Amino acid sequence: MVVDIGGDLLGYVEEGVGEAVLFMHSLGASKVIWAEQVRRFRTRFRCIAADAPGHGESTHRRPIDGDLIVDAHAALLDALGVSHAHVVGVSMGGCWAQQMWRRHPSRVLSLTLCDTFASMADLETPVRMRAQALENVDMRTFGREYAASVFKASPSDAAREALAEAVGSCSKEAYLETARACYRSNTEDVLATITVPTLVITGELDDRIDPSHARHLAETIPGARLVTIEGAGHLPQLDNPAAFDAELEAFLNSIAAVR
Repeated sequence: MVVDIGGDLLGYVEEGVGEAVLFMHSLGASKVIWAEQVRRFRTRFRCIAADAPGHGESTHRRPIDGDLIVDAHAALLDALGVSHAHVVGVSMGGCWAQQMWRRHPSRVLSLTLCDTFASMADLETPVRMRAQALENVDMRTFGREYAASVFKASPSDAAREALAEAVGSCSKEAYLETARACYRSNTEDVLATITVPTLVITGELDDRIDPSHARHLAETIPGARLVTIEGAGHLPQLDNPAAFDAELEAFLNSIAAVR
């Protein structure tokens, strides 16, 4: 499904009923990396997974930055008549989940921040390395190589192929613009202001974003809880979906229990 957001199309899936859960994906990927979680949680929650501008089915007429991405997700909630949601983000999506709290705090019921960071000391090297990696390959090849290297466990063939296809369909321009926006994201000044329940998740074997970033988030956000998914790498919801889903389900149940 797609919806017009200020002249751009935003791709999304929406399944289930109940309180809304908004899933935000990683750099270069798309809503498809949340397919397992949408299937599992749709029996109790209204699951919404969107494509960031320039990713998946979403278009982009303007240069991509963090505000554009966050506000597009908020506008999608408006279009769907959703006043607030549990926000779940992995990697880049975790950056935008934090920025959602900065820009639209009343929309956020809880935060689940997976394999992400509040800030990076080096803002340019990661983007430069990605640009160099893309100099001599097309995005289809890059997507296959990424999907072959990012996992540390044994995700399903369908999950691996979906990730490769999602990254491969992103343009180099959109990928690098979004990478630059992602690494410039800095939420250090708002972490201590977060008042909603927060779960921080890291893959035990994540070699893309060091788990020390997860520890920093958990130590700085009031009341946050840190969970490590054993045997998983940078995308634990794909690498070890059973363990990831169990932790997310327990977290969401704990919120319902105190209401």
